[in-house]
Amino acid sequence: MEPSDNGPKTPETDQPGEPDAPRRDQAARAREMGERWVGQLQEMIDQAGRQAAPVLRDVAAKAAELAAVAAEHAGPAAHKAANVTESVGNTLATRSKDLAAELRRAAESARAAQAEAEREKSKPGNGPKA
Repeated sequence: MEPSDNGPKTPETDQPGEPDAPRRDQAARAREMGERWVGQLQEMIDQAGRQAAPVLRDVAAKAAELAAVAAEHAGPAAHKAANVTESVGNTLATRSKDLAAELRRAAESARAAQAEAEREKSKPGNGPKA
């Protein structure tokens, strides 16, 4: 370098210039290219959306038809399940009532037997013998 040099020279002109100028140019080109790519990508997305909309409507219509068929078939099955549940519930209720009555009778019999045993012990001739 010569003593009269005022800084680095740009490769294009071989003249003194700013040292960051090539980086700024490169960044500006990269930014322009990135913006172009984003624009192209957005256009592709928009086009795919326009083309997919009719297909998505068809898929949604088919799903609604399948849901309707499932609901039609589920109705009778639900009624049958309700009838079975009612029948089983009635049977269980009857058995539970019978069991409760049987347990009450057994408890009453046990109380009566205990009361009879107490009466037998308290009779004058049944006391302990010396």
